[in-house]
Amino acid sequence: MPIFSEGIVLPAPSRADRKIQNVSKWHCTTHAVRGAGPGIRMQGESKLEMDHQSIQYAQPDVADIVEQVLFKFGWRNEKRHVFDMMVTKTSGERVACTVKPTSGLESQDFLGKMEVVAWWVQEKKFASSVRLLTEADIDPITLHNANLNTALHDSDPDAEAAVRKVASPLRGAISIKNLTDEVGLKERGYRAILRLISKRELQPVHHERTTPNTLIQWKGHQS
Repeated sequence: MPIFSEGIVLPAPSRADRKIQNVSKWHCTTHAVRGAGPGIRMQGESKLEMDHQSIQYAQPDVADIVEQVLFKFGWRNEKRHVFDMMVTKTSGERVACTVKPTSGLESQDFLGKMEVVAWWVQEKKFASSVRLLTEADIDPITLHNANLNTALHDSDPDAEAAVRKVASPLRGAISIKNLTDEVGLKERGYRAILRLISKRELQPVHHERTTPNTLIQWKGHQS
């Protein structure tokens, strides 16, 4: 059976080093809950930041993400820069990310500042690398599927086991709808299939928006 929390279990608080600005007519702020189970709160100062958070959380080689991370630099740590995300990979690599719309890259002052910040990041070994992310780095298909993953907070080990039992002997492709029908658990089976796709045990045949008609194949341990 699905495992849902008994009573109300709140997500863990944000680990950001600073609070985001207050929302205003011209300023967007975002709040989301990421991760399995109750999850953890994350905040952002634009939809662009939220979209990049979603995409990074869906990557199989990402172990953790913290938003609004303070970096002190300079010879006496007298300067400050706040990275929008610190992405930690499963390899231990840490990537400090600044999110900016492409229109903001026209500012030579901003680009010059980021060159200095990137140099100090290496000097202080604060992160393995620095990345500047824009809307040009977002694939709409990847974002759509990442947002599907974000919605899968519940846990249903029995349904996932049932999907594995049916899917692991498969040697070809099958649609999500047909696999759901074969598993026989209706909505529980459908959600379990989506979770196994996010875990890379099932893999879409084509790079496309995930729908009931999407063809998938088994990539986990063969039975």
